[in-house]
Amino acid sequence: MSEITEQLPEIFNVAAYFLERNLAEEYSKRTAFYYQGKAYTYTELNSYVRRAAQFFSNLNLEQENRVAILLPDMPEFIFAFWGAIWLGVVPVPINTSCTVDDIRYILKDSRAKVLLTTKEWQEKLTPIQSQFLHDVLLVNGERSFISLITEQDKLQSCAETSKDEAAFWLYTSGSTGKPKGVVHAHQSMVVCAEQYGKTILGLHKDDIAYSVAKMPFAYGLGNTLYMPMAVGAAAVLSDANSIFDIISDLQSYRPTVLFGIPSVYAGILNVHEISPLDVSSLRLCVSAAEQLPKSIWQKWSATYNREICEGIGTTEFLHIFLSNRIGECKPGCSGRSVAGYDVQIVDENGSLCPPGKIGNLQVSGESLMLGYWNRLQQTRQAIYGSTMRTGDKYLRDADGYFWFMGRKDELFKVNGQWISPLEIEDVLHQHPQIFEVAVVPESDNGEQLTQVVAYITLKLGQTPESEIEQSIRKFAKQNLPHFKAPKTIHFVEELPRTSTGKIHRQLLKKSLSLSGQASIN
Repeated sequence: MSEITEQLPEIFNVAAYFLERNLAEEYSKRTAFYYQGKAYTYTELNSYVRRAAQFFSNLNLEQENRVAILLPDMPEFIFAFWGAIWLGVVPVPINTSCTVDDIRYILKDSRAKVLLTTKEWQEKLTPIQSQFLHDVLLVNGERSFISLITEQDKLQSCAETSKDEAAFWLYTSGSTGKPKGVVHAHQSMVVCAEQYGKTILGLHKDDIAYSVAKMPFAYGLGNTLYMPMAVGAAAVLSDANSIFDIISDLQSYRPTVLFGIPSVYAGILNVHEISPLDVSSLRLCVSAAEQLPKSIWQKWSATYNREICEGIGTTEFLHIFLSNRIGECKPGCSGRSVAGYDVQIVDENGSLCPPGKIGNLQVSGESLMLGYWNRLQQTRQAIYGSTMRTGDKYLRDADGYFWFMGRKDELFKVNGQWISPLEIEDVLHQHPQIFEVAVVPESDNGEQLTQVVAYITLKLGQTPESEIEQSIRKFAKQNLPHFKAPKTIHFVEELPRTSTGKIHRQLLKKSLSLSGQASIN
């Protein structure tokens, strides 16, 4: 069977590919997405996108120029993203959860000529120190982006781009160092939609997708933007800011597919008694971004009679390359390789690891990035040929399922034995009073002994008292080898997270190394 990219023409514009396939009579009047109770059809989407492209052309933007998009999930994001690609301009979505310093860095690093954002963000960023930026467009105000593009009475023809050239960038949310610009080609979204969206999830035209992850995040971009469009389905653009908002959205829009993250599944379960979720519309629940604890999977299944189809991917591959399948899920693991991806576990010498042995995850596939912008050495360290070293530690069992052991810099030794923090966290999650937990190592500066430290948030109605701490310690000793049981427990109101919602372990480690004790409340 030939590769997907071999079936695409050399002259290929991915915006035209996804938009024009839905303009046939059968699909043109179907809903493309919902936002704040309003439905936008595929015909309306096509019109807005082409007018956005014409507007960008009138700003004298040329092919390969960059347009930064700093917005929450909203219609203007979609119109600008596809409109830029339609014109051959490169959109650069920026996560609104990033720090101001990181946003300033991304604007400067990407050399964006135009920034589309809100008035509130413009004020936070003023002055914007970038010699390349010459226009700031706002979605709110007297001259809003929507009003500007609806004035366009000429529809721009799509640019004759190559399937191999840069279509868009996404910045990583790395917990150390500055964000890296990941450059993706026009073909990448097609590969992910075909190999994961259609083949693994079985997305179809009657689906309604709801994603907790936002569109500047690679996982959210696929969930909301291009995977539903690949089959003529609909997506929900949400501005939810809490678990209760998410539950309200799910009750209102009645999606068929929920793209969640572990903390959201845990949060919904945590408020089940006061705000139970009606899951009758959901045919599929998906989780990614970080490892889903086995106990959360099991409790979700017992409470809602729904499996969670867990998978894992990276920004560099755009979406998921390891996934469970409904009816074949193994709780606590990342699943098996998605068709089209060669996923292997190798040792430090590059030799294949046998089943049951922890090694380094490396992946090959057609959706692999072109590289990191202006990071040649880091690109070469990560990629060789069509294969990437992900930096994740994994093991594969005898059935071909992959089990995440942690990032290469997260594993640590206690009593001379390697420890995966995820193994300890999975056990502690089973304690009835624990909501979330993160495990990190702490070294005794005097004797250089490494100890296990657990940061814990409690469920609703629980307060961090000595009785609860003793209960947790007893539970850990009963269910873990003695050297894996936490020697120190810190109760915190919430765990620090990266801009994409992952637990920020490096920040926890830094807190310990700087102060010798927890100080993140």
